[in-house]
Amino acid sequence: MNSTDRPLIFITGAPRSGTSMLAKVIDSHPDTAVLMENIFGNRRRQWQRADYWNSFENLKREAQKVYSRLKEPIVGNKVITPDVWDAGDILQFCRLFDSFKILFLVRDPRATALSRLKREPADFFEVFSREARENILLDFRNRFHTYISSWRQSVENYWKLRDGLGENKIKVVYYEDFCRDFENQVRDIFSFLKIPFTDSVLKWYEMPHHNAEGQLVRDLKYPDADVFLPTAIEQYPPELEEAVNTIEWQYDLWEKRRL
Repeated sequence: MNSTDRPLIFITGAPRSGTSMLAKVIDSHPDTAVLMENIFGNRRRQWQRADYWNSFENLKREAQKVYSRLKEPIVGNKVITPDVWDAGDILQFCRLFDSFKILFLVRDPRATALSRLKREPADFFEVFSREARENILLDFRNRFHTYISSWRQSVENYWKLRDGLGENKIKVVYYEDFCRDFENQVRDIFSFLKIPFTDSVLKWYEMPHHNAEGQLVRDLKYPDADVFLPTAIEQYPPELEEAVNTIEWQYDLWEKRRL
């Protein structure tokens, strides 16, 4: 059996939306192996794309080579959108597999922007190459506008995938609800994936997880800790509020949980 005959779980969302945590939770199930951001030579931030993406068969062979290292009956991958992959990249990759489902995580855009501000280099142009800045339709006037326009495009990628695939193939997970009601949210996610729930996933932070190459590693990418919701910030920087005003109707849909 080819490795792409196994079902695929694809986890995505805007940067700093909790996608790494969700990937680790799903990866903690004994029947799943979720790779932590194997980008398969495709990174929009640096405007790089491996030649094998130009051929369905070549890309499939590359995916089979990577996933053949894993013994679990269900495999997965986690790649953020839109800064690394866009909706077309995600769809092209998922269709290499006989069956797949997509989990899209979305978080308060203000929180994602502040988190990125802390994590990324002070000169955010180090994150995006010159070619990327010329070709990716993000607002590069300042860091907050870039981060907020990235959040908006990530949501638009979700809409494209949902409208093209249907809600039986993709599920939106709201980060704040996921943290506040963790067990029920996790049970609902595994129900959507049609994978029997096991209590072990609730202790996901006690286990090693698969890195991009499929090796089991502890504290992968970010330190593991039990789920918690950070304290809300009462007052955001004016520059951030200005940027959020550019996505007023998308933000309203997020607040109402109607994305």
